Amino acid sequence: MVRGPRDGAEVPRRAWVVLAVVCVSIFLVVIDASIVNVAFPTIGADLNTTDAVLSWILTAYNVTVASLLLLAGRTADRLGRKRVFLISVGVFTLGSLLCSVAPDATSLIAFRVVQAVGGSAIFPSSLALVLPEFPVERRSMAVGIWSAVAGFGGAVGPSAGALLIELFGWRGIFWATVPFGAAVVVLGRRYLTEARVASENGRLDVIGVPVSVLGVALVLLAVVQAEHWGYTSVRTLTLACVGLVLLPVLVWRSRRHPSPVLDLSLFAVRSFRVATAATIFFGCAFLGGFFLNSLLLQRLWEWPVWKTGLGLSPSPLISVVASWLAGRAADRLGHRWLTAAGCALCVASFSWQFWRVEASPDYVSDFLPAMLMLGAGAGLAITCITAAPLSDLGSEQFAMGNATARTLQQLCYGVGVAAVVALLGTGGAADLARYPRPWIWLICAYGLAGVTMALFFPSGSAAGRAHAAGGAAPKPSSSTGRTRSRRG
Repeated sequence: MVRGPRDGAEVPRRAWVVLAVVCVSIFLVVIDASIVNVAFPTIGADLNTTDAVLSWILTAYNVTVASLLLLAGRTADRLGRKRVFLISVGVFTLGSLLCSVAPDATSLIAFRVVQAVGGSAIFPSSLALVLPEFPVERRSMAVGIWSAVAGFGGAVGPSAGALLIELFGWRGIFWATVPFGAAVVVLGRRYLTEARVASENGRLDVIGVPVSVLGVALVLLAVVQAEHWGYTSVRTLTLACVGLVLLPVLVWRSRRHPSPVLDLSLFAVRSFRVATAATIFFGCAFLGGFFLNSLLLQRLWEWPVWKTGLGLSPSPLISVVASWLAGRAADRLGHRWLTAAGCALCVASFSWQFWRVEASPDYVSDFLPAMLMLGAGAGLAITCITAAPLSDLGSEQFAMGNATARTLQQLCYGVGVAAVVALLGTGGAADLARYPRPWIWLICAYGLAGVTMALFFPSGSAAGRAHAAGGAAPKPSSSTGRTRSRRG
């Protein structure tokens, strides 16, 4: 057993092994997403295709992941989290291998969908496997490490991608992940603990499943393609309207079915309800902010891609350290004020840009301070806002709780990027006068996320709230509530 710092909580040694196995899978998924962006020009030239077609390499992946998260979480509870995790890593690895041999753009897009099917189940099942292994006093630390590894993948992805493309061509960015995916499957079979929710033996909701998948997919597809199709085009409005109609149907169906795709009982837990609301605001700023910073360097200051990558790198690198520290601190202090502080730093970052950035480049005085604040703030907030929804849930709710929060997060990521693009306007990225509007959007979204957590999230740590409620904090790897666990 490894004793946790300061609070005396003991962490089983096998918990660290489980966390390591899961973190490798998350690293593969995140680095794959960040690498693909760098490879676009090379893929387009090799496969002789247009930018419009290439955009579907990202769109197909993102829409598939977001639309399948709820189903993946429910499936993990029904069939076993270890089983679903290993299958999902295997599917993701197979998709990577197929992408590396894709003969044309259409095949590459189809194989990216295969990757996405696997990736959609990795997110909800991974934390559901990790968190029961740790005592409640150390779970935020585990999420901090999980988030730091994901942040590191995003930070090194562009550089690693450029190196792989230079050495092996664009196909190398896909086959390079295959041996690591295979290793995760082998190690996971040995070290992960099987667990399923005992009550999840009823009939799957055959109406709720397609409603949830189509509702999320259509809304996100309309959002991410609105720039290309036109915000008021018939296609965009039709998809958005149909999707928005299906989502209330999903809620209605989930209230009546004994085994719903969306577990509405999660929202009865105050910490989950408040943190999920904060996740919505945070998601509307997070990716949109990084996207805007990239546009500023490339379009406004006319930096080349390699220089842009270097200019943006301080933020994710600092975020890695901040995520790790935030996880350790949240176990003692709770998520409330750490999330609020992180969001405040993000607000300060874009406020700094609002007042200091000029059309003529001055990276050190105008942009670097904003990157430092954004890295520290995002690192603090993303760890806490990932752990906070799960902090007061039982182990049987981890998979569905994470899947629900991540679904809303993915939808809001799309909304945030679309909002930045719309507020800049056509060709606006090269005009400094267009930037104040998206900056204000980001400041407001981050601000609302921080205020929501500061005003409404329960105070104290999860362990402190558990003890105050009159119960001892659950021990790691215990068969609590409705969850059945089995080694091997």
